[in-house]
Amino acid sequence: MNIKVILSTLFLGIALSGAVHAQVKTLLFEDELCSYKGFYDSKKYTERQLKDTYTLVTSYGYVGDEGTLAEMTARYTAEIDRLKKLQIANSSYFKNLQQDVLNYVQQTFALKKVQKQAKQNPQALTTAVKKGGAAYTYGIALQNGGTELLESYKTLTLQQMKNNAAPDHLWDQYTTTIARADKLEKAFAYVLVYGWWNSANREVHHIEYDGTQSEQYRKLFTKIETIDCDEP
Repeated sequence: MNIKVILSTLFLGIALSGAVHAQVKTLLFEDELCSYKGFYDSKKYTERQLKDTYTLVTSYGYVGDEGTLAEMTARYTAEIDRLKKLQIANSSYFKNLQQDVLNYVQQTFALKKVQKQAKQNPQALTTAVKKGGAAYTYGIALQNGGTELLESYKTLTLQQMKNNAAPDHLWDQYTTTIARADKLEKAFAYVLVYGWWNSANREVHHIEYDGTQSEQYRKLFTKIETIDCDEP
């Protein structure tokens, strides 16, 4: 009787050991320097979750704004849809990161649409940003145009000269522009990008990529082996 109990216990232990061993799977991933093999518990995460989480970690939310409004909209829409469909590891950190990246892309998209349509709908230059802020002030100048826009252009140039390695070049560019027949059009384009957009972009919550994301990702694995690294 005792022998049967011992044997049953032994077989059970072997079976459990095999089951635990079967949970361990591997995933290959890489960063800018090395490639790795990560070992993970397949009962905690699926391969899809780990791959999608890595996509999130290495996604900085950048979407090109070149081309027409329709072309830009298509790119942003695709990126937003992609982010929403990512199957993230069941972790509060990564769930929050996914939402933060999504918010960043959506907020940036909203401002980029305003920038693209600034000529057709200049009123949005003030309604889309914080009232009283720098972007709002630039928006007013862009809406009013004329002397106010040119004065805003001059003020912006003087501010940029303070932190520029070639301030004389900026001033020469300014004086050349205001001597042109199409100075208002050129001033509008300059203030829109370097004044309004730069200021509006500062109102968007940016994610600090300081290595924390990669560090948290590595914690999803029980063990990580370095396969190969590029020479420094």
